[in-house]
Amino acid sequence: MQVGDACLYRGQMLNLIKISGVGRLARKGSSWSILLLLLVFGGIIGGWVGEALTRVWPAVAGLGKTQSIGLPTFTMDLKVFTLHFGFMLNISLFTIIGFILAYLVFKRL
Repeated sequence: MQVGDACLYRGQMLNLIKISGVGRLARKGSSWSILLLLLVFGGIIGGWVGEALTRVWPAVAGLGKTQSIGLPTFTMDLKVFTLHFGFMLNISLFTIIGFILAYLVFKRL
């Protein structure tokens, strides 16, 4: 088999891809979900580290300021049930650093 060839393994279509000079089998379409999961964890951990650093070292408090981006909460009362919609992303420099580190970890996988 060569790089780029497809094969069938346990009923799933797999592609042979080249990573760091070594051919590996990877499931098609699973990489985006791993990237999304790593970015979420990277952002959360980056936010936690940022909060801890600003508490321990007040000189970096300016770097830990957050900016909120998203949609505010919207409530729809339908008398039978109530729906709440909204999404808010609180970004700081430490969160962005967490995103970048998570992406670098993903590239090394």
